[in-house]
Amino acid sequence: MKEKEKNTDQLLSEIEELKNQLFEAHSIIDSIKQGEIDALVVHQQGKAQIYSLESADYTYRILIEKFGEGALSIADNGMILYCNEYFSKLIGIKATNIIGTLFEDYVEFPSEYKKLKNSLKNGNAKGEINLKFKNKTVPVYVSLSDLHPMVSAFGIVLTDLSEKKKHEKALDLYQRQLEAKVNELNLSNINLEQFIHVISHDLKEPLRKILTYTSLLNATKSQIFSEKEISNMNVISSSAQRLNSLVDDLVKYAFSAVKEDTSTVDLNEVLTEVLDDLELLIKENNAKINCDGLPKIKASKVQMRQLFSNLISNAIKYSKKEMIPEITILSEKVDGNSIQMPEDNYFKICFTDNGIGMNPDHLGKIFTIFQRLHMKNEYSGNGIGLAICKKIMDNHSGKIDVESSPDGSIFSLYLPISPQ
Repeated sequence: MKEKEKNTDQLLSEIEELKNQLFEAHSIIDSIKQGEIDALVVHQQGKAQIYSLESADYTYRILIEKFGEGALSIADNGMILYCNEYFSKLIGIKATNIIGTLFEDYVEFPSEYKKLKNSLKNGNAKGEINLKFKNKTVPVYVSLSDLHPMVSAFGIVLTDLSEKKKHEKALDLYQRQLEAKVNELNLSNINLEQFIHVISHDLKEPLRKILTYTSLLNATKSQIFSEKEISNMNVISSSAQRLNSLVDDLVKYAFSAVKEDTSTVDLNEVLTEVLDDLELLIKENNAKINCDGLPKIKASKVQMRQLFSNLISNAIKYSKKEMIPEITILSEKVDGNSIQMPEDNYFKICFTDNGIGMNPDHLGKIFTIFQRLHMKNEYSGNGIGLAICKKIMDNHSGKIDVESSPDGSIFSLYLPISPQ
């Protein structure tokens, strides 16, 4: 009887111990399921032992789960052992249904993925592949890491490139459209140049005949014409001369819009050549030109000559009748920020005259083609000269400003200083 009671007590004790072990096992499993702890299974001598991983390792697992990129661990045979929430949402399949499947099943071209995997022997492998699932293709950037010898697996971190590829495609399309527009514009410019040559030739030829024959009639037949008829002849001649001048100016304006090859240009030489060209105009008006030295710049010499010529001839043309025209040309370096320009430094070249000046309200209009501030019978010209100056400055990534008062005007040129 005593032996039986002893056996009973031993059995009850063993049952109680088993209950405690079972309770402990259930507690660990429940904690693992609820994400309170992670577990590591270690197989030793055919037996599996469970070790719990707490605190820092749990935080790490939460980080991977909430990662803004896809994260997977994959066995050597290609089976997915783990995937985070991001990857699950990316392909629209629950994580429980992904684990245990082959990663290659989600890759559009498995050979590209295998090539990346094979390169792991040289260290971490990175590259772009396409995922394909549910008739949908997603470009991703993947980074593979070998987890051996700690774990017989490797890890993958992948980034969705869909938006990036979309922007690249849109940018590429825009680039091709822009190139097409540039080619179209270049062709248009070539056609325009040819058109200008043809128009200038075809217009100037009959104009030359009109001027020649009206001059001949005035010289040989003026005695048989009445005063009214001679006046009419002079109107014809004057109009033909104005039209001839307008055609010349239009051709200059059209070609001032064309960017030419630049070279190092000494503006002192440019000024000397322009003063030689304007020698008669300067002598007729007793004009004085003062200059204290100009810099060398990267520019089109032809267009710089046109620019200087227009500014100097304009200053002489719009001088005060009671005063000798005087033009002073000065140069200095200025900081780009001070003039709200993109380059670091600029040459500021000022043309100051003592002419009639301009109404401040009209200063915004003077660089517009055909814009005249005076009557035709007061001053000659077609309102194109200053428009040409602005075009030339635009071609050289510079700008032109003007200040004016009854005492005269100051035209300021800002030309970028090219690095040596």
